[in-house]
Amino acid sequence: MNRDTPYAARIAIRLPQSIYDKLEQWAEEEDRPLANLVYPLVKQAVTERDRTSNRFKHRR
Repeated sequence: MNRDTPYAARIAIRLPQSIYDKLEQWAEEEDRPLANLVYPLVKQAVTERDRTSNRFKHRR
């Protein structure tokens, strides 16, 4: 896989049905596919993790 190609990586995850249902409803309310809803949520979580991790690295 070429890491320079945007959106080249794929993952599969398992979710409890209740979480899936809530995400699906959210996506429907925003009139977009579930994957297009999940991507920014994951991106935000990774950005926050990077920010938090960097803060802790500087404390040592």
